[in-house]
Amino acid sequence: MPFINRNEPYIVDISHGLVAIFKPCGWHSTLHRPGDISVPSWLFEHSDLLPSSELKDATCAAALRIQRTVVDDGQKPDRFQKELGMLYRLDRDTSGILLCALKRSTMEDLQKAQDDMALKKRYMLVCTEMDHGVPGAVPKSRHTERERFLYGLSAGQEMEVASYFRSYGPRGMRVACIAPEFVQKSKKKIARTLYATRYLSVREAAEVASPLPYLLPHAMLLQAEIQKGFRHQIRAHSTWMGLPIVGDTLYGGADSERLFLEAFSVVLYDGTRLAAEWKLYSGD
Repeated sequence: MPFINRNEPYIVDISHGLVAIFKPCGWHSTLHRPGDISVPSWLFEHSDLLPSSELKDATCAAALRIQRTVVDDGQKPDRFQKELGMLYRLDRDTSGILLCALKRSTMEDLQKAQDDMALKKRYMLVCTEMDHGVPGAVPKSRHTERERFLYGLSAGQEMEVASYFRSYGPRGMRVACIAPEFVQKSKKKIARTLYATRYLSVREAAEVASPLPYLLPHAMLLQAEIQKGFRHQIRAHSTWMGLPIVGDTLYGGADSERLFLEAFSVVLYDGTRLAAEWKLYSGD
């Protein structure tokens, strides 16, 4: 069942040289400062759950450095040590699966797989219709295309939304969608990569076997998939289409107790063959 509230992370699976960890809504993916409610802080306290590995060694060493119980040798941690083998991050308010490599070589291999679009992350999101766009986006909104978009999903088609992104607002906290045909006309700094979100299905949230609590009338449960992601990608793309995510007040979504966005499945492909999958639930 999606969006189950949990107070702390837990290990979903250990396989294929990776540890799949569930990150709850409200937890940071990385450590910003000692005492943060973060997955690394949780790992520091639960390193005994990890098998003997480079990841376990890096976790224990990082915990000692933060506690200042070891002498600083002046060497900067490498990427594996700094990220604790983490392959990607999730927003603080997004729940779901994080993958951490047990070895440096595995992290390097999987980073390359991400670059080659071989790692796919699937999300559940709850949206409501709203006729406004993402400020700073060009064009400002595509909610006029929403009916065709939802009709295609209801008919079993996969619908793709693609854009370039640029940061805006105080400290660049938000991102705006820039349609490909407008990139050359923009005078502002834009990320050079075109990012695509593939929406896979839609249904009424009320039809879910175990109805989701605290949802607005006419809320919709969507599935989306990304291969190479940008910060706030699904959140911005959904609002751009006039379907802001419930709880996403940063992008105009309806107010709620939480952000209803969850990374429920991660799939690794070897060419066209499914090589491995980690998931919280089936998504059916």
